[in-house]
Amino acid sequence: MENIGGISSLGGDKFQINNQVMSLAELIMFLEIERANNLEQQLADELQSMAALNNLLKEANAMLSIARTEKGKLEGKGNSTMPPEMIDFFEEHDIQQGLSKYDKEHKGVPHSGLYLDSDGYDFCQNSDEWETSIENLKAFIDGLNSRSQLEMIRISSLMKKRDESLTLPSNTNSNIHQTNQGILGKI
Repeated sequence: MENIGGISSLGGDKFQINNQVMSLAELIMFLEIERANNLEQQLADELQSMAALNNLLKEANAMLSIARTEKGKLEGKGNSTMPPEMIDFFEEHDIQQGLSKYDKEHKGVPHSGLYLDSDGYDFCQNSDEWETSIENLKAFIDGLNSRSQLEMIRISSLMKKRDESLTLPSNTNSNIHQTNQGILGKI
């Protein structure tokens, strides 16, 4: 009796797994169904990851809309402060805000008591700084879109593998039925 990975050969067409005796065809179907279940779990995990990625994309696009609105309010002159939710988003996702010569000269000094980022720059933006912030946000969104495309390819691949793993037991069962019918027909 040979034991391979918890499966024992009992000789001939009989195998034992989990204290259960099966024919080779039954064993193949059992293993493929287990494989399908594993692929189903992987698919569920990937879909959950994709949903989280889509939510992040939605949030990033909302931030892009806010940034464009803020830049538009300035009409090329003056400055405005980045809204708190945008500051949090930029910091949480390590997106660089637009910086001006003033920012670089006054690094570490809050402009009008404004909050500073981890590099010591304030979140007060003029039109050019808003434009840079918008471009950096677009680059972040492009990166998310690329990740999203890769996730969709992975999901598609998992779905194909899962479908194939469900087809094999069905085909095996059909072959067993045809063989049995052939045997019965010759009796």
